[in-house]
This record gives sequence, structure tokens and C-alpha cells, in this order.
Amino acid sequence: MRIASIELTAWRNYPGQRLDMVLSPTVLVGENGQGKTNFVEAIVYAALGRSHRTRSDATLVRAGDQQAVIRMRVEHGARSIDVDIAVTATGTNTVRVNGNPTKRRELARLLPLVIFAPEDMGLVRGEPEVRRTFIDEVLAETVNGAEADRVDFERILRQRNTLLKSMSNRAGESEAATLATWTESLIDVAARIIVSRRRAVATLSPRFSEHYSAIAGAGNTATIALTETVGEDVPDHEVGQALREKFHVKHRDEIERGSTLVGPHRDDLLIELNTLPARTHSSQGEAWSTALSLRLAMVDVVTQQSTVGDPVVILDDVFSELDEGRRTRLAAHLTGIEHLIITAADETTIPEALAGERFTVTGGAIDG
Repeated sequence: MRIASIELTAWRNYPGQRLDMVLSPTVLVGENGQGKTNFVEAIVYAALGRSHRTRSDATLVRAGDQQAVIRMRVEHGARSIDVDIAVTATGTNTVRVNGNPTKRRELARLLPLVIFAPEDMGLVRGEPEVRRTFIDEVLAETVNGAEADRVDFERILRQRNTLLKSMSNRAGESEAATLATWTESLIDVAARIIVSRRRAVATLSPRFSEHYSAIAGAGNTATIALTETVGEDVPDHEVGQALREKFHVKHRDEIERGSTLVGPHRDDLLIELNTLPARTHSSQGEAWSTALSLRLAMVDVVTQQSTVGDPVVILDDVFSELDEGRRTRLAAHLTGIEHLIITAADETTIPEALAGERFTVTGGAIDG
């Protein structure tokens, strides 16, 4: 799959911009603060229905405007998809695919994309939420219904936590019955998420290990595994019952703390380098190699599962963070990707093997 063109109106610092992309890699070069990341953020939003940098859509609209518009054409063989998204500073956004209204959460299965960005260091050094989000991103692009399950789980979790907070002051029979109802609803969707994550990690694991050894150098090992509040040894078909039992045991603690203490929202992805936790025992280079290896494993899995072509892959200011050896080894992993998009402040950091068409970004404008 490749992006043929993208047009922006009032997006971040772009008053108006159209870019046609013919060759791969597409390389965007410019000093920091000129709009390289803003531009690829628009691509991410059009492909996945969300920004990889912020949860506030209002910040995506250019100052002084009420609405930002993205129009993107994607091609896979003889097939093309047109995506039109209007993002409002206040109000409801609209998404259309080939002219038809579409839910944002449906985009990821239509337009697979993987982005490497400086924020990915959080996959190694950040909080568990960052790593959970990574797994859920893989699921959103590879498993039908996974994104809907995630949205439903978060909605039910908010309702259940609100009820638990109110019960810390007063817990009558009515509240107890309502809690039991929310708990059963949560168990149903939570069990599906846990099992789906297990399968995703099992698929990612060997690919991640291979990529890490290739990028970091022979003799270096890396592994990933889930740590779960339900218990890693619980068989898939017993996850629902195990959750039910955990909620029974934690009932009083949850009311006292006003929070749901068991479930996929409290799980984590354990990453080990040479048998040591990467979060606390990794150098800067090792952490970057780890993050890149996770994303490369994601590329492999999405490519394998996609029915609409290989994912578009974006590297946003990644090469500047790597030494020359890691740059060369990473480039070797990227040469077969159908459409690769790279941003860089210094084009000399981009390996010669990744020659393509180059554009200059200056003050919210892109020139060929």
C-alpha cells in the first residue's frame, strides 16, 4: 500500500499544502519546528483516526481557524481509497471513506500504518500504559472488533469506577446490584482483550527477538512477555472465571479505593534485554534498538495479517538517534517496504540505501 497524495487545510502550521508522492522512500528534510512531524501526524490521523502525539483534537486545528481538513488518497495495486477528514476545534469531527461516512475506529483496518517516532522511547522507559497501547495498536490493525472491544472496555471501566467511588460513602443493595451488573459486563469484554493480547504478543515475540539481535548486533538477546493481574498461567478459556474470582476477592479493596483493581488496564509488557529488565537496565542505544525492534515486529505482523496491502511505514526523526552501525542495520530491514516515509533535520543521517524523492519543509510549506 502507498500514499499517492495528501492535501491539508488549516492543519497545525499548514495553511494549505498538497503533496503528491511517487517514489519510496519519501524523505522530508527541514530544521526542527518547521512542520515535518505535523505533516506526518496528518498522515497518521488519516490512516488510524487519531494523533500519535495528542489526545486533544482542538490543538490540531491551525490557530485562528475553526476546522482542519485532511484529504488523502491511498493506492494498492489498481485499487484506490480516498479519505476525507474534517477536524473541528469544537464540535464533532467527520470521516468519509470514498464519500461514505465512516467511524474513526474503522480506519486502521482499511489503512494499515506503522510509525516510529521519538515518543517510542516510552515503550521502553515509560509507564505500562504506553506498552499496553502498543499492543492495542497492533490489534486494531490486525483483528476485527479489537478496537471496538477497547472502546467498550474503557466506557464500562469509567462507569464502574464512578460507581465504586460513590460506594465508598454509601453502599446499599441497589448500588451492589448495579456493581455486579457492571462487573459482568467488564468481565466479558476484558476476557476477550486479554486473550487477544496474549495472541498478539505470542506472534510479535519471535519477530521482536530477531530484529533486536540484528539491529543491536549478534550476541544480544531480547524477549517480551505479558504480566497480567488475572495470572499468566490461567488458560484462555478460564480467563473470564479467573477475573470473576479476582473481583470477588478484591471487592472490599475496590470500594475502599474507588477503583477497579483487576483487568487488562493494569497489565504490562515485560521487556528483557540479555535477561535484564529493559526499563531499568538499558543504555540509550539499547533502548532505541528495543523500541525500533518492537515497531519492526509490528510491521511484520500487520503485513502478514493485512488484506489491503503492506502498511505504510513512517520514521519520524529516528536516524539522528542512532549510531552509524545501527542506522545501517536498520536501513537493511526497511528496503523491502512498499512505501516508506522518513523525516530528518539532517539528511546526512539517512543511509544511502534509502534514497528516494526528497522534499524540503520550511515554515509549514513543502517544496520539491
